[in-house]
Amino acid sequence: MNTKPSPSYGGTLAVCLLMTLQFTIQAQNDLQPIQFTGSLMDYPAARCMLPTSYLHISFRNDFCTKEMMSKTVEYDFIHHQDALLASIRHYGYSAYGEMSVHLGYGRRFGEKISVALRGVYLLNHAAHYPPRHSVTVDFSICYKINDKICLSVALFNPIHMKYGITGEEVIPMAFQLQGDYRPLDKLLISLYGTKTLPGEFDIGARLHFQPNEYLILSGTASITNCGIGVHIPWKGFIFSVQGQWYYRVSISPGCGVGYYFQGTKR
Repeated sequence: MNTKPSPSYGGTLAVCLLMTLQFTIQAQNDLQPIQFTGSLMDYPAARCMLPTSYLHISFRNDFCTKEMMSKTVEYDFIHHQDALLASIRHYGYSAYGEMSVHLGYGRRFGEKISVALRGVYLLNHAAHYPPRHSVTVDFSICYKINDKICLSVALFNPIHMKYGITGEEVIPMAFQLQGDYRPLDKLLISLYGTKTLPGEFDIGARLHFQPNEYLILSGTASITNCGIGVHIPWKGFIFSVQGQWYYRVSISPGCGVGYYFQGTKR
């Protein structure tokens, strides 16, 4: 019972996270940290590049149906080069869905590379059926080539664990790759690809543009969906609203709020 939507949905949840980084750099109009965090939800290793700890809460309603709601709470503790990465997410509703808990460790090596490994606990539940418990891992790596280019890779369930641990159904494996290019301080271009086995393939591009220090606009276009986002920082918080249109189905709106703990800078 896999209730997860397409892997590309993580990008919309992550957009508001990556915008908060402007609070942690010397120049508020510098988008450089986005090179490390173009898809924070999909690439945990990128979070090891963050200069401070942060808390993030997000909500998403896939295709405007109550049975396909995603709620996420995430907290990452950053201490010098080390990071404790934790999140909890529920997809579905009270009668049917999946809860996932991620807990792991990441480390930054200098200013060029970071890696992260997380343990994953999955709970599938459905009314009138016994719950199903599963475990697996995910691994990611982020490499900053230079000040303008960054590459990230993530693997979910590379060890081919099964639902119910000893069950017959293999938890889908996901492979994700993203390249970020920052030609200007206020512009970031990202190319990404995702493949789920078994599952669909998606490839697309994201654009982030900052017209001023209090507003960042984002856009996504891929072979399966397109979307836009608006992100507003205020006193250490970042408020975000976005919408994703899946061509074959419908619109998926979402919102989120993040907060950076200024006192924990490395």
